Amino acid sequence: MELDEVAPIFERINSSGRQLTIVDLMRAATWKGGFDLNDAIHSVRDACNSKYFFDIPYTHILRNISACAGLGIHKESIEKLRNCTSEELISASSSCTEAYKLAVDFLSTELPFSSIVYLPYGLQLTLLVEFFNINSNPEESMRAELKRWFWKSAFTRHFGTANTGLITKSLEDLRNFANGESKVLEIDKELKLDDFFNDNFALNKATSKTHALLLASNSPQSLLTGSLIDTGKALAVLNRLEYHHIFPKAFLKSQGIEKSQYDKHSNICMLNLTNNREISDHNPSDYFPEIKDRLGSIYLEVLAKNFINEYAYNAACNDDFNAFIQIRSELLKEKAISLVSD
Repeated sequence: MELDEVAPIFERINSSGRQLTIVDLMRAATWKGGFDLNDAIHSVRDACNSKYFFDIPYTHILRNISACAGLGIHKESIEKLRNCTSEELISASSSCTEAYKLAVDFLSTELPFSSIVYLPYGLQLTLLVEFFNINSNPEESMRAELKRWFWKSAFTRHFGTANTGLITKSLEDLRNFANGESKVLEIDKELKLDDFFNDNFALNKATSKTHALLLASNSPQSLLTGSLIDTGKALAVLNRLEYHHIFPKAFLKSQGIEKSQYDKHSNICMLNLTNNREISDHNPSDYFPEIKDRLGSIYLEVLAKNFINEYAYNAACNDDFNAFIQIRSELLKEKAISLVSD
């Protein structure tokens, strides 16, 4: 079916108040030989549910079906699916399902993911799926490079302003890497970590999702009990209650600190809900000595898991926000650099 043959459907749906999406268009355009695009998409979603990757967007799966058919992942390439036979479409969809399983397994075992909601950029998953479509059993060095690529694309906000040119080049680079034609996945965007850690924390932002993943990658322990934080639970949903302002907002306000400083990534750590409520709005000079008293000889070890060293601890005990932020930012930057350099 040609796209112009879909026009009557487009008008009918518009008249009922719902605009047709590209998935709707391509479902109509590829309806042939028993192939149903909706069924193919639901097959992928069902396969990913066991890893808690619920509700992967239909459009993301559609572009991977296009990629598995040997096409591109932008709109003009996706529209070429209408020229595929039903056998080609069924084969591409089957390959797509298997590649999604492998990509989601990679994210949930080699990166600190427990759901799709913390994925900074949808294109990261799209490209990982295409990698595993081409190379289902990569050697360890390739898996390490994929991890480095993921972190660097996240910290540099590489896909924050993705255009057709960037998408096309990224797909080509990824395919070359998967086929063994290149050894690295280059990202030429500058790593501006000072800007990153001075950015404000808000879980609807790609940068803050990346920061949450960074915190989780360090196997954080509770500041009050030393027990491991269930990062799987913390990363299961976008839940701000699992995150703690180390210098509470009320304290910073009382010290005349500008509001723009409250939510810096470098002032945010991961904390379970019970401990978060117990610390609440206490001054750092009140609750940091208590951390040492409660944890005893392991207090520095627990602090380190939250990117806090002895110098940062002393700054907190003195209610010195600026010194604390400067020290902790350097610790966070060191970890980020190690992730993009491995």
